[in-house]
Amino acid sequence: MEIRFLGGAREVGRSAILVKSKGGARILLDYGVKVDPEDEIHFPMHVSPKDLDAVVLTHAHLDHSGAIPMLFVSASPRLIATEATYRQSEYLLNDMIKLNGDRLFFGELEVRKALGKGERVNFNETVRVKDVEIELIDAGHIPGSAQVILNSDKTLLYTGDFTTVKTRLMDGADVPSGGFDVVITESTYAREDHQPRRELERALVEQLRETVESGGTALVPAFSVSRSQEVAMILRALNFPHDVYMDGMAKELTNLYLELEEFVDGIDLLGQAVKRVRYVRGRRMRERLSSEAAVVISPAGMLQGGPAVYYARAVAEREDSSITFVSFQVPGTPGEAVLSRKVLEADGESVTVRSKVSQFRLSGHAGRKELHDYLRRTAEGARVFAVHGEPESCAELARWAREELGTEAVDPELGAVYEV
Repeated sequence: MEIRFLGGAREVGRSAILVKSKGGARILLDYGVKVDPEDEIHFPMHVSPKDLDAVVLTHAHLDHSGAIPMLFVSASPRLIATEATYRQSEYLLNDMIKLNGDRLFFGELEVRKALGKGERVNFNETVRVKDVEIELIDAGHIPGSAQVILNSDKTLLYTGDFTTVKTRLMDGADVPSGGFDVVITESTYAREDHQPRRELERALVEQLRETVESGGTALVPAFSVSRSQEVAMILRALNFPHDVYMDGMAKELTNLYLELEEFVDGIDLLGQAVKRVRYVRGRRMRERLSSEAAVVISPAGMLQGGPAVYYARAVAEREDSSITFVSFQVPGTPGEAVLSRKVLEADGESVTVRSKVSQFRLSGHAGRKELHDYLRRTAEGARVFAVHGEPESCAELARWAREELGTEAVDPELGAVYEV
Protein backbone atom coordinates (compact mmCIF):
# COMPACT_ATOMS: atom_id res chain seq x y z
CA MET A 1 0.00 0.00 0.00
CA GLU A 2 1.29 3.45 -0.96
CA ILE A 3 0.21 6.53 1.01
CA ARG A 4 0.77 10.08 -0.23
CA PHE A 5 -0.01 13.10 2.00
CA LEU A 6 -1.39 15.86 -0.23
CA GLY A 7 -2.56 18.11 2.62
CA GLY A 8 -3.22 18.22 6.35
CA ALA A 9 0.38 17.26 7.16
CA ARG A 10 1.74 19.26 10.11
CA GLU A 11 -1.19 21.66 9.72
CA VAL A 12 -4.91 21.95 10.39
CA GLY A 13 -6.66 22.34 7.07
CA ARG A 14 -6.79 21.02 3.48
CA SER A 15 -6.87 17.39 4.56
CA ALA A 16 -6.10 15.11 1.60
CA ILE A 17 -4.54 11.63 1.55
CA LEU A 18 -4.09 9.49 -1.56
CA VAL A 19 -3.93 5.73 -1.01
CA LYS A 20 -2.90 3.23 -3.67
CA SER A 21 -3.55 -0.44 -3.01
CA LYS A 22 -1.50 -3.40 -4.15
CA GLY A 23 -4.17 -4.13 -6.74
CA GLY A 24 -3.92 -0.61 -8.16
CA ALA A 25 -6.98 1.06 -6.61
CA ARG A 26 -6.38 4.80 -6.14
CA ILE A 27 -8.54 6.14 -3.32
CA LEU A 28 -8.52 9.76 -2.15
CA LEU A 29 -9.43 10.37 1.50
CA ASP A 30 -10.86 13.91 1.80
CA TYR A 31 -9.90 16.93 -0.31
CA GLY A 32 -10.27 20.11 1.73
CA VAL A 33 -9.12 23.70 1.81
CA LYS A 34 -7.35 25.85 4.37
CA VAL A 35 -8.51 29.42 4.94
CA ASP A 36 -5.93 31.53 6.77
CA PRO A 37 -6.73 34.54 9.01
CA GLU A 38 -6.25 36.86 6.01
CA ASP A 39 -8.97 34.87 4.19
CA GLU A 40 -6.51 33.43 1.68
CA ILE A 41 -7.59 30.00 0.45
CA HIS A 42 -4.98 27.24 0.26
CA PHE A 43 -5.66 24.07 -1.70
CA PRO A 44 -4.13 20.61 -1.30
CA MET A 45 -1.58 19.26 -3.75
CA HIS A 46 -2.88 18.34 -7.19
CA VAL A 47 -4.29 14.94 -8.03
CA SER A 48 -5.73 13.98 -11.40
CA PRO A 49 -9.42 13.15 -10.88
CA LYS A 50 -9.42 10.93 -13.98
CA ASP A 51 -6.88 8.68 -12.26
CA LEU A 52 -8.99 8.20 -9.13
CA ASP A 53 -11.09 5.12 -8.52
CA ALA A 54 -12.92 6.67 -5.57
CA VAL A 55 -13.02 9.69 -3.27
CA VAL A 56 -14.14 9.19 0.33
CA LEU A 57 -15.39 12.29 2.17
CA THR A 58 -15.33 11.88 5.95
CA HIS A 59 -17.47 14.90 6.80
CA ALA A 60 -18.73 18.28 5.63
CA HIS A 61 -16.32 20.75 7.21
CA LEU A 62 -14.51 22.73 4.52
CA ASP A 63 -11.05 21.69 5.65
CA HIS A 64 -12.08 18.21 4.47
CA SER A 65 -14.63 18.95 1.73
CA GLY A 66 -13.75 22.37 0.33
CA ALA A 67 -11.76 21.23 -2.72
CA ILE A 68 -13.97 18.25 -3.64
CA PRO A 69 -15.84 20.16 -6.41
CA MET A 70 -12.52 20.80 -8.17
CA LEU A 71 -12.43 17.10 -8.97
CA PHE A 72 -15.69 17.45 -10.91
CA VAL A 73 -14.75 20.29 -13.25
CA SER A 74 -13.60 17.94 -16.01
CA ALA A 75 -14.28 14.48 -14.56
CA SER A 76 -16.79 12.53 -12.45
CA PRO A 77 -14.92 10.37 -9.94
CA ARG A 78 -16.80 8.02 -7.66
CA LEU A 79 -17.66 9.89 -4.42
CA ILE A 80 -18.55 8.08 -1.19
CA ALA A 81 -20.00 9.64 1.99
CA THR A 82 -23.01 9.52 4.30
CA GLU A 83 -26.29 11.23 3.47
CA ALA A 84 -25.78 13.68 6.35
CA THR A 85 -22.36 14.67 4.98
CA TYR A 86 -23.78 15.42 1.54
CA ARG A 87 -26.63 17.50 2.96
CA GLN A 88 -24.38 19.60 5.19
CA SER A 89 -21.72 19.96 2.50
CA GLU A 90 -24.27 21.57 0.21
CA TYR A 91 -24.74 24.43 2.67
CA LEU A 92 -21.06 24.91 3.44
CA LEU A 93 -19.75 24.67 -0.13
CA ASN A 94 -22.37 27.04 -1.53
CA ASP A 95 -21.67 29.48 1.30
CA MET A 96 -17.95 29.35 0.43
CA ILE A 97 -18.79 30.12 -3.20
CA LYS A 98 -20.96 33.03 -2.10
CA LEU A 99 -18.11 34.52 -0.07
CA ASN A 100 -15.10 33.55 -2.22
CA GLY A 101 -16.44 32.67 -5.67
CA ASP A 102 -13.89 34.77 -7.57
CA ARG A 103 -11.01 32.91 -5.89
CA LEU A 104 -12.22 29.38 -6.50
CA PHE A 105 -11.78 27.00 -9.41
CA PHE A 106 -15.37 25.79 -9.37
CA GLY A 107 -18.91 27.01 -8.92
CA GLU A 108 -22.38 25.83 -7.97
CA LEU A 109 -22.56 23.59 -11.06
CA GLU A 110 -19.62 21.48 -9.83
CA VAL A 111 -21.10 21.33 -6.33
CA ARG A 112 -24.37 19.99 -7.71
CA LYS A 113 -22.50 17.55 -9.94
CA ALA A 114 -20.41 16.21 -7.06
CA LEU A 115 -23.10 15.95 -4.41
CA GLY A 116 -25.86 14.84 -6.76
CA LYS A 117 -23.94 11.86 -8.12
CA GLY A 118 -22.28 10.86 -4.87
CA GLU A 119 -22.99 7.43 -3.38
CA ARG A 120 -24.89 7.50 -0.09
CA VAL A 121 -23.30 4.94 2.24
CA ASN A 122 -24.51 3.97 5.72
CA PHE A 123 -22.26 3.36 8.70
CA ASN A 124 -20.88 -0.19 8.88
CA GLU A 125 -21.79 -0.82 5.24
CA THR A 126 -19.07 -2.20 2.96
CA VAL A 127 -18.39 -0.76 -0.50
CA ARG A 128 -15.92 -2.38 -2.89
CA VAL A 129 -13.48 -0.48 -5.14
CA LYS A 130 -11.32 -2.87 -7.14
CA ASP A 131 -9.38 -4.90 -4.55
CA VAL A 132 -10.35 -2.63 -1.63
CA GLU A 133 -13.31 -2.89 0.73
CA ILE A 134 -14.30 0.48 2.20
CA GLU A 135 -16.25 0.80 5.44
CA LEU A 136 -17.40 3.97 7.18
CA ILE A 137 -17.88 4.00 10.96
CA ASP A 138 -19.20 6.77 13.19
CA ALA A 139 -16.61 9.42 14.11
CA GLY A 140 -18.77 11.31 16.64
CA HIS A 141 -17.49 14.67 15.34
CA ILE A 142 -20.61 16.09 13.71
CA PRO A 143 -23.74 14.33 12.38
CA GLY A 144 -22.74 11.89 9.65
CA SER A 145 -19.00 12.22 10.21
CA ALA A 146 -17.08 9.04 9.52
CA GLN A 147 -13.86 7.21 10.12
CA VAL A 148 -12.68 5.16 7.14
CA ILE A 149 -11.45 1.58 7.08
CA LEU A 150 -9.73 0.36 3.90
CA ASN A 151 -9.34 -3.41 3.80
CA SER A 152 -7.19 -4.97 1.08
CA ASP A 153 -3.80 -6.66 1.11
CA LYS A 154 -3.14 -4.18 3.93
CA THR A 155 -5.69 -2.66 6.29
CA LEU A 156 -5.84 1.09 6.97
CA LEU A 157 -7.81 3.11 9.51
CA TYR A 158 -8.23 6.85 8.93
CA THR A 159 -9.88 8.69 11.81
CA GLY A 160 -10.75 11.91 10.02
CA ASP A 161 -11.89 14.31 12.74
CA PHE A 162 -13.24 12.35 15.70
CA THR A 163 -13.99 12.37 19.37
CA THR A 164 -14.99 9.64 21.80
CA VAL A 165 -16.46 12.22 24.20
CA LYS A 166 -20.25 12.10 24.47
CA THR A 167 -21.94 15.45 23.85
CA ARG A 168 -25.58 16.54 23.93
CA LEU A 169 -25.68 16.13 20.14
CA MET A 170 -23.49 13.06 19.55
CA ASP A 171 -22.63 9.88 21.48
CA GLY A 172 -18.97 9.87 20.42
CA ALA A 173 -17.00 7.76 17.98
CA ASP A 174 -17.17 4.02 17.56
CA VAL A 175 -13.75 2.55 18.35
CA PRO A 176 -12.80 -0.37 16.08
CA SER A 177 -10.74 -3.28 17.29
CA GLY A 178 -7.08 -3.39 16.31
CA GLY A 179 -5.39 -5.46 13.67
CA PHE A 180 -4.62 -2.57 11.31
CA ASP A 181 -1.42 -2.21 9.35
CA VAL A 182 -1.83 1.58 9.18
CA VAL A 183 -3.55 4.10 11.47
CA ILE A 184 -3.77 7.71 10.27
CA THR A 185 -5.00 9.86 13.13
CA GLU A 186 -5.83 13.48 13.70
CA SER A 187 -3.60 15.25 16.25
CA THR A 188 -5.44 18.52 16.87
CA TYR A 189 -5.33 18.36 20.67
CA ALA A 190 -2.43 15.97 21.15
CA ARG A 191 -0.89 18.33 23.71
CA GLU A 192 -4.01 19.31 25.61
CA ASP A 193 -6.62 17.59 27.78
CA HIS A 194 -10.20 18.79 27.58
CA GLN A 195 -12.08 20.01 30.63
CA PRO A 196 -14.91 17.57 31.52
CA ARG A 197 -17.92 18.34 29.35
CA ARG A 198 -20.48 18.64 32.11
CA GLU A 199 -18.27 21.11 34.00
CA LEU A 200 -18.00 23.26 30.88
CA GLU A 201 -21.74 23.12 30.33
CA ARG A 202 -22.58 24.24 33.85
CA ALA A 203 -20.06 27.08 33.73
CA LEU A 204 -21.33 28.20 30.32
CA VAL A 205 -24.96 28.31 31.43
CA GLU A 206 -24.07 30.17 34.61
CA GLN A 207 -22.16 32.79 32.59
CA LEU A 208 -25.06 33.34 30.21
CA ARG A 209 -27.56 33.46 33.04
CA GLU A 210 -25.57 36.16 34.85
CA THR A 211 -25.52 38.32 31.73
CA VAL A 212 -29.21 38.04 30.97
CA GLU A 213 -30.29 38.57 34.58
CA SER A 214 -28.22 41.74 34.71
CA GLY A 215 -30.18 43.04 31.73
CA GLY A 216 -27.50 42.41 29.12
CA THR A 217 -27.39 40.69 25.76
CA ALA A 218 -25.40 37.43 25.80
CA LEU A 219 -23.89 36.82 22.36
CA VAL A 220 -22.63 33.30 21.64
CA PRO A 221 -20.67 33.25 18.36
CA ALA A 222 -20.92 29.62 17.23
CA PHE A 223 -20.35 27.49 14.15
CA SER A 224 -23.51 26.80 12.14
CA VAL A 225 -22.65 23.12 11.91
CA SER A 226 -23.14 21.22 15.18
CA ARG A 227 -21.95 23.83 17.70
CA SER A 228 -24.92 26.21 17.57
CA GLN A 229 -27.29 23.28 18.04
CA GLU A 230 -25.24 21.89 20.92
CA VAL A 231 -25.37 25.22 22.77
CA ALA A 232 -29.15 25.35 22.38
CA MET A 233 -29.40 21.77 23.65
CA ILE A 234 -27.21 22.52 26.68
CA LEU A 235 -29.42 25.46 27.62
CA ARG A 236 -32.51 23.28 27.35
CA ALA A 237 -30.97 20.36 29.26
CA LEU A 238 -29.94 22.62 32.13
CA ASN A 239 -33.32 24.39 32.21
CA PHE A 240 -32.13 27.85 31.20
CA PRO A 241 -35.15 30.04 32.04
CA HIS A 242 -34.62 33.00 29.71
CA ASP A 243 -35.16 33.76 26.03
CA VAL A 244 -32.81 32.15 23.51
CA TYR A 245 -32.55 33.22 19.87
CA MET A 246 -30.71 31.72 16.90
CA ASP A 247 -29.60 33.56 13.76
CA GLY A 248 -27.83 32.97 10.45
CA MET A 249 -27.21 29.66 8.72
CA ALA A 250 -27.42 27.89 12.08
CA LYS A 251 -31.21 27.98 11.71
CA GLU A 252 -31.11 26.06 8.43
CA LEU A 253 -28.68 23.48 9.80
CA THR A 254 -30.89 22.99 12.85
CA ASN A 255 -33.88 22.25 10.63
CA LEU A 256 -31.71 19.90 8.59
CA TYR A 257 -30.67 17.95 11.68
CA LEU A 258 -34.31 17.45 12.59
CA GLU A 259 -34.70 15.77 9.19
CA LEU A 260 -31.53 13.69 9.60
CA GLU A 261 -32.59 12.25 12.94
CA GLU A 262 -30.83 8.90 12.39
CA PHE A 263 -27.49 10.76 12.48
CA VAL A 264 -28.28 12.83 15.59
CA ASP A 265 -27.93 10.84 18.81
CA GLY A 266 -29.58 13.56 20.88
CA ILE A 267 -32.50 14.08 18.51
CA ASP A 268 -35.12 14.14 21.28
CA LEU A 269 -33.30 16.85 23.19
CA LEU A 270 -32.72 18.79 19.98
CA GLY A 271 -36.45 18.71 19.29
CA GLN A 272 -37.14 20.05 22.79
CA ALA A 273 -34.50 22.77 22.37
CA VAL A 274 -35.96 23.92 19.05
CA LYS A 275 -39.34 24.45 20.70
CA ARG A 276 -37.71 26.89 23.12
CA VAL A 277 -35.43 28.68 20.64
CA ARG A 278 -36.76 31.57 18.56
CA TYR A 279 -35.35 32.13 15.09
CA VAL A 280 -34.28 35.66 14.18
CA ARG A 281 -36.18 36.85 11.14
CA GLY A 282 -35.40 40.16 9.47
CA ARG A 283 -33.34 43.25 10.15
CA ARG A 284 -35.77 44.81 12.62
CA MET A 285 -35.75 41.76 14.88
CA ARG A 286 -31.96 41.72 14.81
CA GLU A 287 -31.82 45.39 15.76
CA ARG A 288 -34.23 44.83 18.65
CA LEU A 289 -32.24 41.89 19.96
CA SER A 290 -29.05 43.93 20.09
CA SER A 291 -30.34 45.59 23.26
CA GLU A 292 -32.58 42.86 24.70
CA ALA A 293 -31.87 40.72 27.77
CA ALA A 294 -31.52 37.38 26.00
CA VAL A 295 -29.07 34.86 24.60
CA VAL A 296 -28.29 35.12 20.89
CA ILE A 297 -26.57 32.14 19.23
CA SER A 298 -25.14 33.15 15.88
CA PRO A 299 -22.43 32.27 13.35
CA ALA A 300 -19.67 32.85 12.59
CA GLY A 301 -17.90 31.17 15.49
CA MET A 302 -14.70 33.23 15.10
CA LEU A 303 -16.47 36.48 14.08
CA GLN A 304 -15.16 36.17 10.52
CA GLY A 305 -18.57 36.98 9.09
CA GLY A 306 -22.24 36.26 9.57
CA PRO A 307 -24.74 38.02 11.84
CA ALA A 308 -22.45 37.48 14.86
CA VAL A 309 -20.34 40.41 13.65
CA TYR A 310 -23.37 42.70 13.78
CA TYR A 311 -24.26 41.60 17.30
CA ALA A 312 -20.66 41.87 18.49
CA ARG A 313 -20.47 45.45 17.29
CA ALA A 314 -23.77 46.23 19.03
CA VAL A 315 -22.80 44.80 22.44
CA ALA A 316 -19.04 45.50 22.43
CA GLU A 317 -19.29 48.73 24.40
CA ARG A 318 -21.99 47.56 26.81
CA GLU A 319 -20.59 46.51 30.17
CA ASP A 320 -23.78 44.63 31.05
CA SER A 321 -23.46 42.36 28.01
CA SER A 322 -21.14 39.51 27.08
CA ILE A 323 -19.44 37.76 24.15
CA THR A 324 -19.02 34.08 24.95
CA PHE A 325 -16.96 31.92 22.59
CA VAL A 326 -17.62 28.17 22.53
CA SER A 327 -14.72 27.04 20.34
CA PHE A 328 -11.03 27.53 19.74
CA GLN A 329 -10.17 30.92 18.23
CA VAL A 330 -7.51 30.71 15.52
CA PRO A 331 -4.73 33.30 16.00
CA GLY A 332 -5.25 36.25 13.69
CA THR A 333 -9.04 35.93 13.51
CA PRO A 334 -11.39 38.68 14.80
CA GLY A 335 -12.57 36.32 17.52
CA GLU A 336 -9.05 35.76 18.78
CA ALA A 337 -8.46 39.54 18.88
CA VAL A 338 -11.58 39.99 21.01
CA LEU A 339 -10.59 37.15 23.30
CA SER A 340 -6.92 38.05 23.78
CA ARG A 341 -6.89 41.84 23.42
CA LYS A 342 -10.55 42.86 23.80
CA VAL A 343 -10.43 44.63 20.46
CA LEU A 344 -13.12 44.15 17.80
CA GLU A 345 -12.19 44.80 14.20
CA ALA A 346 -15.43 45.58 12.39
CA ASP A 347 -16.47 47.76 9.47
CA GLY A 348 -12.95 49.04 9.02
CA GLU A 349 -12.54 50.33 12.56
CA SER A 350 -11.24 49.05 15.88
CA VAL A 351 -13.55 49.05 18.87
CA THR A 352 -12.46 48.50 22.45
CA VAL A 353 -14.64 45.75 23.91
CA ARG A 354 -16.10 46.62 27.30
CA SER A 355 -18.52 43.73 27.53
CA LYS A 356 -17.52 40.58 29.38
CA VAL A 357 -15.51 38.18 27.18
CA SER A 358 -15.10 34.49 27.99
CA GLN A 359 -14.47 31.14 26.33
CA PHE A 360 -15.81 27.62 26.88
CA ARG A 361 -14.19 25.23 24.41
CA LEU A 362 -16.83 22.66 23.51
CA SER A 363 -14.53 20.79 21.18
CA GLY A 364 -15.61 18.18 18.65
CA HIS A 365 -12.08 16.72 18.57
CA ALA A 366 -10.49 14.10 20.79
CA GLY A 367 -8.26 15.54 23.50
CA ARG A 368 -4.89 14.15 24.54
CA LYS A 369 -6.34 11.49 26.85
CA GLU A 370 -8.89 10.35 24.26
CA LEU A 371 -6.23 10.18 21.52
CA HIS A 372 -3.98 8.06 23.72
CA ASP A 373 -6.81 5.71 24.74
CA TYR A 374 -7.94 5.38 21.13
CA LEU A 375 -4.46 4.51 19.84
CA ARG A 376 -3.95 1.98 22.63
CA ARG A 377 -7.03 0.16 21.35
CA THR A 378 -6.45 0.49 17.60
CA ALA A 379 -2.76 0.94 16.81
CA GLU A 380 -0.93 -2.00 18.37
CA GLY A 381 1.42 -3.32 15.70
CA ALA A 382 0.33 -0.65 13.23
CA ARG A 383 2.32 2.03 11.50
CA VAL A 384 0.97 5.35 12.83
CA PHE A 385 0.79 8.65 10.94
CA ALA A 386 -0.11 11.75 12.96
CA VAL A 387 -1.78 14.48 10.86
CA HIS A 388 -4.32 17.33 11.18
CA GLY A 389 -2.55 19.30 13.89
CA GLU A 390 -0.03 22.05 14.41
CA PRO A 391 3.52 20.78 13.77
CA GLU A 392 4.23 20.43 17.49
CA SER A 393 1.02 18.45 18.06
CA CYS A 394 1.67 16.01 15.22
CA ALA A 395 5.25 15.49 16.39
CA GLU A 396 4.16 14.98 20.00
CA LEU A 397 1.54 12.36 19.19
CA ALA A 398 3.97 10.46 16.95
CA ARG A 399 6.59 10.57 19.72
CA TRP A 400 4.09 9.26 22.26
CA ALA A 401 3.07 6.39 19.99
CA ARG A 402 6.69 5.38 19.45
CA GLU A 403 7.60 5.48 23.13
CA GLU A 404 4.39 4.19 24.72
CA LEU A 405 3.15 1.73 22.11
CA GLY A 406 6.50 0.69 20.69
CA THR A 407 5.19 1.16 17.17
CA GLU A 408 6.62 2.96 14.17
CA ALA A 409 5.07 6.43 14.12
CA VAL A 410 5.80 9.61 12.16
CA ASP A 411 4.39 13.08 11.54
CA PRO A 412 4.62 13.19 7.73
CA GLU A 413 5.45 16.38 5.90
CA LEU A 414 3.45 17.73 2.97
CA GLY A 415 3.97 15.64 -0.14
CA ALA A 416 5.58 12.74 1.69
CA VAL A 417 5.08 9.24 0.24
CA TYR A 418 5.25 6.02 2.26
CA GLU A 419 5.01 2.36 1.33
CA VAL A 420 3.61 -0.14 3.80
